[in-house]
Amino acid sequence: MLADEKGKKGKVWIAGAGPGDAGLLTVRTAHLMRQADVIVYDALISAEILSLIPPDTRTIYVGKRSDHHLVPQEEINQILVREAELGNHVLRLKGGDPFVFGRGGEEAQTLRNAGIDFEIVPGVTSGVAVPAYAGIPVTHRDYTSSFHVITGHTRKGGLTRIDYKALVRLGGTLIFLMGVTALPEICTKLREAGMPGRRRRR
Repeated sequence: MLADEKGKKGKVWIAGAGPGDAGLLTVRTAHLMRQADVIVYDALISAEILSLIPPDTRTIYVGKRSDHHLVPQEEINQILVREAELGNHVLRLKGGDPFVFGRGGEEAQTLRNAGIDFEIVPGVTSGVAVPAYAGIPVTHRDYTSSFHVITGHTRKGGLTRIDYKALVRLGGTLIFLMGVTALPEICTKLREAGMPGRRRRR
């Protein structure tokens, strides 16, 4: 794709790059990577996937990791608007799926408010892919009929809104993303809510 003619707004694709394995990158996202004028990408995009970007494509790194945001979310939103208003076809490349704790919804809202045409391209979320790679089915007819994906952290300085008692009552598979730092608290809260502890092998 080439930038639209002068004065015409471009378009933004908010796409998920999956959990890191290039084999799990969707055909649609791979195509967009080859065609975009500009790619705005996060820190969690693997080197294997980044190597698929054509060398002449302009890239903007807006890496974000836990407690360390190179570029604030508000600024990322404005980058997408600015590039599209210049007439570019912009690929916003995010890890996993853009609507699973990826702030894709916030970016979509900003684009809609600015009158920018956009499209969401789903990706494979690590919440399902990682258990699958480990041989763990998130649902099983004999054991669990539901699974639930929960964020492991809240906004900085914010209180958790997780209803642990409700999660325990559901009896489904619980998948916590971005929860390494809060893991001790998560385990404590689940046990306080009635979830049995790990059984020791004799």
